[in-house]
Amino acid sequence: MKLPIVIHSDEDYDRAQQRVKELNAMPDTPDKEKELHAIAEAMLSFELRRDDADD
Repeated sequence: MKLPIVIHSDEDYDRAQQRVKELNAMPDTPDKEKELHAIAEAMLSFELRRDDADD
């Protein structure tokens, strides 16, 4: 079983952005699309938590 993608820090967020670049350079596959979707959800969740902390 694969673990969910979770972003806890700005460093994690930067690594996620790098992984998106790597994935975009790869051929399209169902696994690639699943990983991109999971990363996007994790990045959005992190951004929302960060915005809430700023308020």
